[in-house]
Amino acid sequence: MQKTKRFSRKTIFIILIAALAMIAAVVFFARPITAEIETPALQTAKVRTGDLVVTASGAGTVLPSEQIDLGFRTSGVLTELNVAVGDSVQTSQALARLEENIQAESDFQALFNAQGIAQAELALVNAQDALVLTENHVMYLIGLDAWYWEQKLEKPEATQAEKDLAQTQMDYFLGLIYIDESDMALARAELESARVSLQDAQAALDIVKAGPEALTAPIAALGIEMAKLEKARLSVENTRLIAPFDGTVTSLNAVAGQTVGTTPIMTIATTENLLVRFYLDETDLDKVAVGNRVTFTFDAYPDQPVDGEVIIVEPTLQVVDGTPVIVVWASLPKETGFSLMSGMTVDAEVIAGESLKTLIVPMQALRELAPGSYAVFIVQADGQLVMTPVTVGLRDFANAEILSGLKVGDVVSTGTVETK
Repeated sequence: MQKTKRFSRKTIFIILIAALAMIAAVVFFARPITAEIETPALQTAKVRTGDLVVTASGAGTVLPSEQIDLGFRTSGVLTELNVAVGDSVQTSQALARLEENIQAESDFQALFNAQGIAQAELALVNAQDALVLTENHVMYLIGLDAWYWEQKLEKPEATQAEKDLAQTQMDYFLGLIYIDESDMALARAELESARVSLQDAQAALDIVKAGPEALTAPIAALGIEMAKLEKARLSVENTRLIAPFDGTVTSLNAVAGQTVGTTPIMTIATTENLLVRFYLDETDLDKVAVGNRVTFTFDAYPDQPVDGEVIIVEPTLQVVDGTPVIVVWASLPKETGFSLMSGMTVDAEVIAGESLKTLIVPMQALRELAPGSYAVFIVQADGQLVMTPVTVGLRDFANAEILSGLKVGDVVSTGTVETK
């Protein structure tokens, strides 16, 4: 009798577990495999209103608007010194004199007294007599008739027809006589010289009659008399120092009694109208122009900024510490509320552009479609992106001004968006 093989409960349980595991594996591997790609979160920003200011920063120094080093034009003993460092001076004020100035001043003033005027009048009479003599000599050479028509020809008020007639008549009478060319050339030269001498004497007489105030600037020397006046003026000017403008003595390198040469002995500078010279990086050239507002912060007054204005942008770059820079000059306000001194160091911030309460978006929101043409992606309520052209105004490193295409509250994408 054949025996039937029986399984224990434990063996049956293990077999069931293995079968279930095999079924689960078959189901898992038979399922289609799909890769789950995580979609990155979209970065956005809201269009808002705000202030946008584009600036360029530099540093510089306070300088006087006018400054001059003064020295004598000749050497001598300094006998008079009328100023000290820090003194205020007025235009035309006598600051210092050399020993030789005493005689020079005396000679100069003598030109304008009664005797000086009489001498100038005598010089004029002599010039008139010399002119008459030279005219008579030319008249003798060419004849009375030719001389008559020559005078008609030289009248400035004569019409062209009158001049043509005079020229014809003069040529006719000159053709009737023989004239030695060398004698004629010499006589003409003497006549012209006499005419210039008469003009010279008349101009000199006019000056001495007008007084010393008429001889404060260089004059053109027509002849001997004007040259005499100019020599006297220079003798005075070379032996004294005169303030060319209102200012302050900022340096002095001489004392009375000292022998001085032609090197400067003092410096005069304005202290009222100060300027600031500052430097900008050459990359900021597009941000600076005459008329731009500048905010200055002085090292001596760090909490009291003041506003000025660009008045000069030098046309060439300078090299400072090995770096090419733009040199800019700017004015300061007349009233600052504190004391300023030449030589002060200052930080300058040029306001290149400014828009207040304007529409602003982050720079990352802009998409450049073409040079100067931009668009943004507006995020719709359902999450869709709509590309919208915009007009861009001012821009700085962080934000851009939107002139058209958006409104306050619009949501724009600031991430990377790919379009087909």
